[in-house]
Amino acid sequence: MKSARAFAALGLVALLVSCEKKSEKGATPPVPVTVTPITQKDVYVSRTWVGLLNGYQNADIRAQVNGYLLTQNYKEGSLVKKGTILFTIDPRPFEAALAQAQADYAKAVAQATLAKVTLDRQTQLYKTKVISQQEYDTSYQQAQADFAAVAAQQAQVDTAQINLNYCTITAPFDGIVGLAQAQIGDLVGPSGSEAVLTQMSQVNPIKVNFSITEEQYLEAAPLLKKLQDTAAADLEARIQLRLADGKEYPQLGKFDFVNRQVTTSTGTIQITALFPNDDDVLRPGLFGRITAPVQMIPDALVVPQASLVELQGKYFVGVLKPDNTVQFVPVKPGPLDGDYQVIEPVVKQFKLAAGDKVLVGGVEKVRGDVTVSPSAWQAPAASPTPGASPTPTPAS
Repeated sequence: MKSARAFAALGLVALLVSCEKKSEKGATPPVPVTVTPITQKDVYVSRTWVGLLNGYQNADIRAQVNGYLLTQNYKEGSLVKKGTILFTIDPRPFEAALAQAQADYAKAVAQATLAKVTLDRQTQLYKTKVISQQEYDTSYQQAQADFAAVAAQQAQVDTAQINLNYCTITAPFDGIVGLAQAQIGDLVGPSGSEAVLTQMSQVNPIKVNFSITEEQYLEAAPLLKKLQDTAAADLEARIQLRLADGKEYPQLGKFDFVNRQVTTSTGTIQITALFPNDDDVLRPGLFGRITAPVQMIPDALVVPQASLVELQGKYFVGVLKPDNTVQFVPVKPGPLDGDYQVIEPVVKQFKLAAGDKVLVGGVEKVRGDVTVSPSAWQAPAASPTPGASPTPTPAS
């Protein structure tokens, strides 16, 4: 195919320099070609990086009190809802501590009540000059101390209740819970290696972290600022993810944030994207290839890649004229947009516009100003059969 296109390119060069003798129209039958109109649209220039998946939220599930692990209430690797009980610690010592605190609180309330009655009596006696100032002050200070003791005992009751509640360990959010790192009967506590009982992650949505260089960041800075200033609900999903098996993840992701600083040791800055994960297929720790837009070209002229003809580093497209002849126009190829190419005319007298029809198939058969028989080019299917080619249909 390359040699055929090179041969065709030689023919178009000969046409451009007028060194080939024009043949009379109608001397040869029209050459069948396929054509498609030039489209004009905003094109996003993309780059690809390696990304690492991570949970939207990650948590170490820890024991907050010392005690013996009594039950494990979840299946490892399962999806649980916020508030689901994961583990229980033997609550009996904490129930006893709560009962003791409540008893001490009741005792303190009784003492404070008696102190209040005594103080009221002493106040009346003081007003009638029956007792001295010192006796009244002593009664007053004793009452205040007893009132403070009630507040202290209430705090002890609250602390005992909190510790008892810590015996029931629940999920802090919806997510997937990992392997249990403690077994039933183990003595667990808030410090040391035994503190972490398991880990869990929220995986819908799931984060993909990837790093870009300083140069790439500066190139994409205007777009990143625009994305940062856009509300999350208004962001478009434009980021693609290709997993380790080579398959493209069926759903697109959205920009989440750019980190606050460049990592000086690597000269890169982290970008985070969010992907929906309704089926819980994506898990933290997976690697993937992220393709994300870094620049937007407004109102770009776009043609299929197959329509470009190269000769000695220069590129041309064959434009269908109203009389069904072909004019080869030199162009400058720009970024790729999937199977399409952004183009820009390089000669002022050759102007291109949206709707102009360019040759895609049959260009290698075009010689001089030969007449062609155009039909509409059909874009190949997403997963074409090897060796298959689209069937052209008559062009309008």
